[in-house]
Amino acid sequence: MRLLIVSNRLPVTLNETNGSYRMEKSAGGLVSGVTDYLASLKGSTSEPKEYLWLGWPGMSIPDKHKDQIRQKVQDEFNASPVYLSKKLMDKFYLGFCNKTIWPLFHYFPNYVVFNPEFWNEYKRVNEKFRDELVKIIRPGDIVWVHDYHLMLLPQLLREKVDNPVGFFLHIPFPAYEMFRLLPEEIRKGLLNGLLGADLAGFHTHDYSQYFLRCVRRILGLENHMGRIDLPGRAVKVDTFPMGVDYQKFNTMASRRDDPALPENKDVKIVLSVDRLDYTKGILHRLKGFELFLQKNPEWHGKVCMDMIVVPSRTGVESYQEIKSSLEEWVGYINGKYGTFKWTPVIYQFTSLPHETLVSLFRMSDVALLTPLRDGMNLVAKEYIASRNDKKGVLILSEFTGAAKELIESIIINPNNIEEIADAIDLALNLPEKEQVLRNEAMRERLERHDVRKWANDFVESLKEIRTVSEYAFMKKFLIHELSGKILTDYSKASSRLLIFNYDGTLVPLGDKPLSSGPSRELVDMLKTINEHPGTDIVILSGRSREELESWLGHIPVNIAAEHGSWIREDDSEQWTQLKPLSGEWKKDVLTVLEMYTDRLPGSEINEMDYSLSWHYHRSDIEQASYIRRELADHLISLTANVGIQVFQGNKVMQITSSGINKGDLARHWLGSKKYDFILAMGAGWSDELLFQALPDTAYSIKVGVTQTDARYIIKDHEDVMNFLKKLEQQKVGRQD
Repeated sequence: MRLLIVSNRLPVTLNETNGSYRMEKSAGGLVSGVTDYLASLKGSTSEPKEYLWLGWPGMSIPDKHKDQIRQKVQDEFNASPVYLSKKLMDKFYLGFCNKTIWPLFHYFPNYVVFNPEFWNEYKRVNEKFRDELVKIIRPGDIVWVHDYHLMLLPQLLREKVDNPVGFFLHIPFPAYEMFRLLPEEIRKGLLNGLLGADLAGFHTHDYSQYFLRCVRRILGLENHMGRIDLPGRAVKVDTFPMGVDYQKFNTMASRRDDPALPENKDVKIVLSVDRLDYTKGILHRLKGFELFLQKNPEWHGKVCMDMIVVPSRTGVESYQEIKSSLEEWVGYINGKYGTFKWTPVIYQFTSLPHETLVSLFRMSDVALLTPLRDGMNLVAKEYIASRNDKKGVLILSEFTGAAKELIESIIINPNNIEEIADAIDLALNLPEKEQVLRNEAMRERLERHDVRKWANDFVESLKEIRTVSEYAFMKKFLIHELSGKILTDYSKASSRLLIFNYDGTLVPLGDKPLSSGPSRELVDMLKTINEHPGTDIVILSGRSREELESWLGHIPVNIAAEHGSWIREDDSEQWTQLKPLSGEWKKDVLTVLEMYTDRLPGSEINEMDYSLSWHYHRSDIEQASYIRRELADHLISLTANVGIQVFQGNKVMQITSSGINKGDLARHWLGSKKYDFILAMGAGWSDELLFQALPDTAYSIKVGVTQTDARYIIKDHEDVMNFLKKLEQQKVGRQD
């Protein structure tokens, strides 16, 4: 078993000089964190023990060098490059990733660009990654896809292979109102892409819930405790806060003689470390520091801000503007407050190695991190992990994922400049004893939940949900070989009973359920199958006898309407009842349904002889979810002593007279004749009573992937139609 790590970039970046290629470690928390985890796999006794990392090498490579570089990267770094042209990467990375997904997911809609060409190139790159994976993947390999660049890859890969696939998003997932700004094709494409994974992971509970809400509102898929049941499998959505390599940062040696470190050791240091990005709130912290100096002149000459800005996307115009604004503010603050002996802001536009950063962390009295939106922010965790003296104060934006864990830090809203200034004042005056108490709690937490635990938890959860899918669904799935056995038994039998639910089985569940008549193709198939000697067909439905009569009355089949309130035998044109029923209860229940219909736009009531149905297919799915639960509670209290029963279907609630269910109907027809072949297919909750009433020799098939008492599962209405076509074509009668 191998672990295949897939990310936009490889852990190493290629650079070319005069035809010669050299490799440097790639920057970023993803590479750093995953690399630390992969190092722990060496000598591990648990699976997986091997890994391979796929990603773009950082530049376009001429064809003549590709094989050589591929071999070198694989031999030295256990990696495999995905080669992409510069033109493609520009529209994919600088285009869709950084001009559409990045600003939208970080709540900067004013920066978002919707360009159909960017979206098309995003799809192409995800397809290229899929194609490269298919070339090297082996049975049993676990695939772990990382980040927003490859959100379509899980579903694309699912179409080709059946390996366990996990996805982790390293940036925030936005709330529904933000995500819905995406065009319909894109928003549905991204959600379906992620649902191709067996496990979708996010840094915080909020991000997980935002994703689940978008899935519910946009795709109409419900979840139970973060689990979404799809055809043939389950998808788990869960929270995995990413940690850091605590031991590495805690034990790393300091470099006091590094030229990148501040020279003036007599002043307090407020450290700021971040990539150049509009999401990081760097201008906000500069303005907050300036206000602090303005309000606290006693600190002049005694404190400085050491601002490290890591270059990022320097070719993008908006980032160049941010850099210019930063430098203007640095110049303004230093010009206004600085003296010959004191520079308030030390500004470095550079990337520093970990050893230097750790030294800076240990020298700094305060770490000031003010992102306006951030997936996690590992710098905050690295700062605390590095402080083996347990001193120092962390000021952290409430809009980072890390703020959910580092609750002992000073949490601020970075949009409030006053709050930043006051937090700096509080941090600089915080007693050492208080600093130690706060940091001890955070350090213990970071040590327990380090990057290895993050990765191990994710991989183990992926294995677990995969096992759930296999045992709950795939072992019951009606595979080709099994369907062949059913057809053979059908052909050999002399007396057959076929029981079909109507909605969701014989006809698809549509947006207009009150007018879902059968297709001509279905009617023709039912006629043909019904003409097979020794074959009886029973169609069960919650619909009215008038509807079913108009659609199926010309076919001599057995029909049960209103969940069994009425039945019509195949040799009769009359509708009869298995037992006397009363509809007196409808008046009171109808009043209740009308009240909830007024509250839920798009819902409607259908009244029949001995039943009522409340449909909400066209209603807002989230609003319907809440109101449906209220209605169910109301009906339970109202009907506790009344002879009725309530069924919850697919976006419909049905209320019928009690005393008859689909199990009773099955027993009625089973008792009328001896059958040597029995098959029943149903899609709803009430069909479980049907399955339970059948003998062990019967073939019971649930339409739709969910927990069921049926022996087998079939995916959807389309698969039902394909199965019926095969039944229609069977030559019946004993074949000795």
